[in-house]
Amino acid sequence: MIQFSRRSAAAVLAFGLALTTSLATPALAQLAGPRTANAANGLAVGPRVSATQGQQEERIVAVVNDEAISQTDLAGRMRLAIVNTGLPDTPDVEQKLKPQVLRLLIDEKLELQEAKKQNLVVTDEEVDREFARLAKQNKAASPEEFAATLERSGVPVAALKDQMRANIAWNKVVQRRIRPTIQVSDEEIDTRTQRIIANAGKPEYLLTEIFISVDNPKLDQDAHQLADKLVGEITHGANFAAVAQQFSQSATAAAGGDMGWVQQGQLEPALDRALQRLPTGQVSVPLRGAGGYYIFLVRDERTVTGGDPNDIQVSVGQVVVPVPPGADIQALGQTVKKIGDTSHSCEALAAAAKANLPGSTTRAQPMTRLGDIPGELAKLIGRLGVGQATDPLETQAGLMLLMVCDRKVPEGSAPPRDQVANMIGGERMDMLQRRNLRDLRRAATIDIRS
Repeated sequence: MIQFSRRSAAAVLAFGLALTTSLATPALAQLAGPRTANAANGLAVGPRVSATQGQQEERIVAVVNDEAISQTDLAGRMRLAIVNTGLPDTPDVEQKLKPQVLRLLIDEKLELQEAKKQNLVVTDEEVDREFARLAKQNKAASPEEFAATLERSGVPVAALKDQMRANIAWNKVVQRRIRPTIQVSDEEIDTRTQRIIANAGKPEYLLTEIFISVDNPKLDQDAHQLADKLVGEITHGANFAAVAQQFSQSATAAAGGDMGWVQQGQLEPALDRALQRLPTGQVSVPLRGAGGYYIFLVRDERTVTGGDPNDIQVSVGQVVVPVPPGADIQALGQTVKKIGDTSHSCEALAAAAKANLPGSTTRAQPMTRLGDIPGELAKLIGRLGVGQATDPLETQAGLMLLMVCDRKVPEGSAPPRDQVANMIGGERMDMLQRRNLRDLRRAATIDIRS
């Protein structure tokens, strides 16, 4: 089976350090064929038209804000979905999945249109780089060999590249529109950390998910039917991760639905209760939650232990910049701070200091238990992520920067603050990008044709 990722380009967010969240566009919605027009969803039934005057007539299956989706587009994407997931290529599967794949194409039109509106451009070189990355992931000797493999499988290369272009465009939109709005407060981090610590002794689950969104209550039944169909196919051998990559509407889709370790009580109550009854290795039935249907696979289970945060070990890099007599310490402090903010590893920090801060000295401390570092300094370092520097600190020797070079967290310890911030930020990112695309759907004129 060829491996594809519907949201393979990662969006990088900063919550004190780099947070990488793979974004999964809400690719599927629940369309069961032609619908009459209404103000709520902007859908309408239209007649068959030719794609272009003077060319051979081709059936148009949908028009999104005056941009057409052809039957050829739909057929190519259907083949891509079936080859990727390993679903059986049967008329029944095609009938169930076709409306959902069409909505994927509709969403991608909306994504590309929004990127264009914001003057965001996706170059052919960016698409080619992503195609080459995917070829390497599939162990192809070259992008050309991978293209030939796709064609032999009946997958048009253009279908995959069009999908990649929309993915990259949407990630750029998210970076510009959503990422700057996400803030995670110290209070939120403290609250989440306390909840994690309080769960000591309770089970946690290594969880994989597929999420099918329900934007319109009228489409709830269609969503449930799709989720039922996916569960049935997975039970009969379809790859869960591949199905998640193609059909899940959660940010975890690019990672095959991998949610990592999820503690009891972390999900909404109805989902949490169902999870407690789900044996390891078994796929759940579709579970109705806020916003849509969830399908879970528990890959492993363990008990949360209450570790000591003081047992976390850190390696710390240090830069000391002498302050010459009569120097403007405020201006020097700004220069030092800029170097700290733009260096994302201890090696980069040392190189930048050597090049830009005359007389500076650098050193790296070996791994040290956080509890063995003096109190205020330990508190300061404990709040840093790997590759993140402090603000300049005034010392007798001059201005000092500290950076965490590496960190080892004992199993069972409360997670570092940056990891908790990443967790909260990723959840918020997922919610906001799905809401943003939902709003684009509602504002669009979408004409689905029989």
